[in-house]
Amino acid sequence: MAACNITRQRLSELNPDGAKYFLENVLIQIYEHFDDQILVDVTFKLTNPTSLITAHRLILSAASPYFRELFKSDDGICPLIEITNIDSDTFERLITFCYTGKTLVTINNVDRMLKAALILQLKGAVANCADFIIENINDFTLQRAYSLERETQCEILNEKILAYETRNFMHVTQSSEFLDFDAKKIQAIIESNNLQVRCEKDVFNAVKRWYEHNAYARQHQLPNVIACLRLTQFDIDFIMTDIHSLPGCEKLALMAVTWQTCPLARSKLTLKYTEKRDGQITFPDEESLLALNLETQTIYQYNKTEDLWQKWVDIKINFDCFGVIFMGENLIFVGGERDDDRINEVRSWNFKTKTFKQLPAMNQSRSSPCVAILNEKIYAIGGLSENDVILRSVEMSSVSNGWKSVSNMITPRYGACAVSFNHKIYVMGGCDKDNLKSVECYDPITNDWTQCADMNETHYMASATVHKGQIFVFGGSFSATVESYDTQINKWTNICCLSYSTWRIGSISVDNQLWAVGGFNSNCVSVYTEHNNKWIAKGKIPEDDEYYCFTVPKVLLKS
Repeated sequence: MAACNITRQRLSELNPDGAKYFLENVLIQIYEHFDDQILVDVTFKLTNPTSLITAHRLILSAASPYFRELFKSDDGICPLIEITNIDSDTFERLITFCYTGKTLVTINNVDRMLKAALILQLKGAVANCADFIIENINDFTLQRAYSLERETQCEILNEKILAYETRNFMHVTQSSEFLDFDAKKIQAIIESNNLQVRCEKDVFNAVKRWYEHNAYARQHQLPNVIACLRLTQFDIDFIMTDIHSLPGCEKLALMAVTWQTCPLARSKLTLKYTEKRDGQITFPDEESLLALNLETQTIYQYNKTEDLWQKWVDIKINFDCFGVIFMGENLIFVGGERDDDRINEVRSWNFKTKTFKQLPAMNQSRSSPCVAILNEKIYAIGGLSENDVILRSVEMSSVSNGWKSVSNMITPRYGACAVSFNHKIYVMGGCDKDNLKSVECYDPITNDWTQCADMNETHYMASATVHKGQIFVFGGSFSATVESYDTQINKWTNICCLSYSTWRIGSISVDNQLWAVGGFNSNCVSVYTEHNNKWIAKGKIPEDDEYYCFTVPKVLLKS
C-alpha cells in the first residue's frame, strides 16, 4: 500500500495581516469560552486563600513557557494542579493576562504581581509591573523600587530603574540609597551618554560623596568609576586640584590634562570618554547663589570670583513672618502677618517678570509656618493662627489647584524648620509654649507623622538644609549650635559651632559645600569644612538680618 505523503503548511509561516478579522473573531470566541467555562481542561488549586481556578491548557501554554513545560511534565498531566507559591487573587489576575495581555496593577499589589509574573515567566506582565513602578515612582517610592529590584533580581525592572536614574540623576543622588550603591551600579549610571545633568561637576560631586561615604572599602574601585566621567569637560585647575588628589586617579588626571594641552598626543591616550554627554542640560551659565533678606525683602547675589555679595533687586511685600520657598522660576510666600493679623495668603514672585501673582489661599491663617516642597507639591506646616493658637495642622497644594489638609503633626509648633529628604518631610524644633528639641517625619505614602530622635538642643527660628545625605540644623533660640542628623541611624550629632549666636540663618548646600549666611543681628557668612570640623569665613553680606538662601540658573537673573 502506497504511503500517503502530505506536506502540511506551517501556520507560523503564514502572513497574519490578511487574517485580522478572523483572528479578532477567534479571540472573541476564546474570551467567551473562558467566561462560560467551555472546554476548560485544567484546574488550579490555590491555598492562599483556598480557591479553584480553571483555564485552557492551550492558551496558557501559548502565553507562558512556564505553563508549556509544566503541561509537558508528569506533574502537568493531572487535571488538578496545586499552586502553593502564589496567592489566589494574584494568580487569577495573571491567568486573565494570559488571555487578554492586560491585568490590573495597583500600588498595593504590584510587588506580588511582579514576583508571580516572574515565576510564571509572563514577560509582558513583568514589563507592565515595571512600567507601573516607574510611572508611579513618587507614590511607590524609589527606595521601595530598589528593594524590590534586589529581591527579585528582575532584569526588566533593573533596566527601567536605570533609565529612570539617568533621567533623574540629581534627584536620585539625594536619596540615602545612592550612598549604598555598589561600584558596578554607579558605573552603569554615570556611563550613560543620556545622563540628565547640568554639568559634569554635578556627576563628580555625586561620585565623590558616594566615595567618601565608605572611602576605605571603595578606594580600589574609585579609579574605574572616575574613568566613566567626561574628564575632558573639566578645566585644568579642577583636574589637578580635585581629581589628581583622589587615590589611584593620578594617571587619569594627567591624561585629561594632556588631552587638553597637547592635541597631537590624543591618539596615544586611553581616556574612556572624551565628548560631552548628549543628555547634559545646557544652561548659558551655572547657577548663582542668592540670599533673600526676610525683613527688607532685598535679594543679594554672591560673586564667587570676588567673594562679594551684591544687591540684585528689591521685592517689596506688605506682610512679614511668612514662610518662603523657591520653586521653578518663583519665590513662593506662604502665610504671615499684616498689621498684627495672621493671614492665609499665598503669593509668588517671578524672576522673569519681577512681578507678584496671587495664588489660591490656604484654608488656615498661619504666621511663621515652615514650608517644604515634596513631589512638586508645597506643604505649609504648623504656625500661629488667630488668637495665638499654635497649630498642628498641615496643608498641601500643587500651586494652581488649591490647598487640602493632610495629617496633623504630632506636636503643635511654630517657628520650626523643615526639609524634604528621601521622599519624606522632616520638621525640626520650633516652639510649643517652650522651645522644642523634637523632630518628626511625614510620609506622603501613608499620610502619617512619626517621631524621630530629639535634637541635642532646642532650635527655635532655626534653619535647615540637606547636605551630603544628612540634615543640618543651624542656630535658632539665639544659639550658635549646628547639628547634623543621620536618618539611617536616627541620630543627631553636634558639629563645630558658628562664631556667633543668632536665628533665621540662611543655610544651603552649594557645590558640595555647606553655607551659613547672616542671621538676626549678623552679616557673617561661613563655609563648613568637614575634614577639620571648622567654619571658614567668607565675604560678609551687606545687611545683618534674617535670610533665606537658594540657587537659580544665572539665565533667570539676566531676563
